[in-house]
Amino acid sequence: MTGILLLGAGGVLARAFSEHLADRNVAKAGRRELETDSAAALDGLFAEYQPELVINCAAHTDLEAAEVNPEQDFQANAELPRLIGAACRKNGATLLHFSSTGCYGSWKETPYSDADELRPTTAHHRAKAAGEEAVKLSGCRFLVLRTGWLYGGVAGQPKNFVWNRIVEARGKGEMTSDSVQRGCPTFANDLVRQAMLMVENGLQGVFNAVANGNASRYEYVAEIVASAALPCVVKPGPRFQRRASVSMNEMAINTRLKDMSLDIMPDWRESLHHYVRVLLGSERPDSHPA
Repeated sequence: MTGILLLGAGGVLARAFSEHLADRNVAKAGRRELETDSAAALDGLFAEYQPELVINCAAHTDLEAAEVNPEQDFQANAELPRLIGAACRKNGATLLHFSSTGCYGSWKETPYSDADELRPTTAHHRAKAAGEEAVKLSGCRFLVLRTGWLYGGVAGQPKNFVWNRIVEARGKGEMTSDSVQRGCPTFANDLVRQAMLMVENGLQGVFNAVANGNASRYEYVAEIVASAALPCVVKPGPRFQRRASVSMNEMAINTRLKDMSLDIMPDWRESLHHYVRVLLGSERPDSHPA
């Protein structure tokens, strides 16, 4: 594969791809470059770089804002993927696109499998589900990965959930976190390795791609604090109140990958412990087993 086009180059997942593909021929475009006259912008990018693989990390992720302005969220998470898929079909490129386990909704109490029906409960997840469908209908070669509770990046980034919990715990003797909602905390670097393995094996279609195991928000935060060896006590709290009707079950299992013996996602605790040590400077970023 000679050329890769990475879209949405400023986010956590895109940065993880940039690091992983540092020795490859990768062209990058930020989300803002695509927001005005997206079709023309894509035509220009394809003409200039002629990619064989397009990695779409361009997305809106603010669930609360999506409830207020669903049209803007739909534009970024459904319409833009449709245009990217059409451009990939026109130019013979493969599209690697990312969706959310939140699209499954709240109709199960156990982890969702790849084949489970999508019943999204928020404007954001309805747009993400529409984006999946648009990619499938575009006629391009595609790989859609449903993931969730994604974390990564460097210390100090404003939206770094793990780092922000460490900072919060340093200033408190006690904190509470939602003990109701459950999901699969997934390290961006692990997701990148899994995604590229799938691309290299020529996989196509829709797959779950999350860390193995699951946790409540409370268990997740407690593990962050324990990994950082902080004395703060984390206690279970009530469901977090928000405008968006977010599912309390965002758990998933990588059924298709397991059936193919291609699931290389670690247990969420293993990756979280490694990542916290990296944030605190006691471990090299590249020391985590691939």
